[in-house]
Amino acid sequence: MRQTILDISDAKEIFEGIAKHWRNSNQSLSGPGIVLKGDFTVAAFEQAVEYFDQLGAAIDATVDQRDRASENLWLYKTNMRAIMQRFAFLVRGLHPDYAKDLPALPDVRSHEAKFMASVDKTFLVWKRINRVSPIIMPEGTTLEAFGQGITVIRAAFKSRERAFAHERHQRSVRRQHHQALINRAVQYRSLVLGTFGEESVLSKTLPYLWPKQDRSKKPKEVVEQKLEIVSGDQGLDIQNLQAI
Repeated sequence: MRQTILDISDAKEIFEGIAKHWRNSNQSLSGPGIVLKGDFTVAAFEQAVEYFDQLGAAIDATVDQRDRASENLWLYKTNMRAIMQRFAFLVRGLHPDYAKDLPALPDVRSHEAKFMASVDKTFLVWKRINRVSPIIMPEGTTLEAFGQGITVIRAAFKSRERAFAHERHQRSVRRQHHQALINRAVQYRSLVLGTFGEESVLSKTLPYLWPKQDRSKKPKEVVEQKLEIVSGDQGLDIQNLQAI
């Protein structure tokens, strides 16, 4: 299993620890304090950490939207299947000659193509029967209403698909930003050790950068950490964060 030097679940606490340590280090130095390559200061690091938190909150909101979209789709599929089942019973009783054309009832867990194939076939059978003797369900559902339901359920499939795609993109952006922050944190640790020496209190109190359960092991060299690249609008220019 590929190991990372910082798990996302530990990130907020450790990044905030780095920022606090950085502020303390700056108090021991004259001038601007510790500044990483690209004029990257503690203020820039804190802004990047704040954006990391915002990404997490945005993902949580998207997960809620995705869950609602999934619940709505499940409800629509369940209702659609129930109508199809009652329609099949009516056809077998009123128009048995068309019973052989009825599709198998779809599983509500089926993917869009498989589920909608049965729905569309039911619509065609209903349309053919209506040319002979229109069928109206006992609760009042007509062929036209069934057709409107098809439009609604297709939209529900698309809504869920968009929600999942948006979540995947947000998580990809956060992973890249997470790795960029790690690279900056590693640079900071290295500069503290070089500036104050390994025996300094500031060096000995540097926050850990590897998972809590693995602190007895040394973290991998930063050159082994691969920055993930994603395309699309990421809301913040993180190019300046990338360790060089």
